[in-house]
Amino acid sequence: MLKTLMKHEMRATAKTFIWLYIAFAAIVIVNALTNPLATTHGVTASGAAGGPNIMASMVPSAFQGIAAVLYVLSIAAMGIVTLVVVIMRFFRNLLGDEGYLMMTLPVSREQNILSKLLIAVFWNVCTCVLIILSFLLMIACAGVFDEFAKLLQQFFALDAPVARWVVTIIAALLVATFAGVLMLYAAMSTGPNLLKNRVGGSILAYILIYIVSQFIVLGVMWGVAGMAFGPNLIIQASGYGASQVNDIIIPLINTLTATVLIGEAVVGAGCWFLTRFMLTRKLNLA
Repeated sequence: MLKTLMKHEMRATAKTFIWLYIAFAAIVIVNALTNPLATTHGVTASGAAGGPNIMASMVPSAFQGIAAVLYVLSIAAMGIVTLVVVIMRFFRNLLGDEGYLMMTLPVSREQNILSKLLIAVFWNVCTCVLIILSFLLMIACAGVFDEFAKLLQQFFALDAPVARWVVTIIAALLVATFAGVLMLYAAMSTGPNLLKNRVGGSILAYILIYIVSQFIVLGVMWGVAGMAFGPNLIIQASGYGASQVNDIIIPLINTLTATVLIGEAVVGAGCWFLTRFMLTRKLNLA
């Protein structure tokens, strides 16, 4: 039944995201073709030639500027649309009028939550991947991809577990995505029980959950780092040489990346159980 719910959720959301991604791809291609990051020499070269040449060179520059602004706005639009779709699909489908039907289906609350969670995370990951690929395309079209590749090679050639850091950071971002979506779900599930205004109650619940989650993540980070390295770490490291600092910084980064992963996992698990509890015991569809 979970596969059926996920298939329905994918079909319901794919229409929005496919057109959104097509529009974003078109804007990226226009920016790549106009190459807004590359330095244009037309203005400087035509400065001594006279007015018409200057005006002719300003036209493509203005077009490049407009394309660049559209690119930035499209990135913001993708983030906003993704957030809105995630919120509306959960709110309308489980907490709105459709909830009377969804809650009578022969599926568990966990399956209802999980189906929406997995699809929401899928679209969030797709959005992030497309944005990263667009950045790489811009860098390549600007002619600085070789320099960027050299910087990456130098970074991975450091005498440090860089590959493990990258894997841990990617895992932490993925877990944070799950936790972020679950925080929204927990807030929307709890909000109607806090205030009569469902939207206002959801916003209030999200603020409270967010504050608590930040304390949890920071508490895990500083608690583990404090136990591993002791207090006044920065003061101690400031008096060491470069090699000694590396002996401290590398284990510190290892610890912090791992604790961020653990902290986000704790927040996500807490929001999962809170959402499940509210939908099972305190469901308010009024």
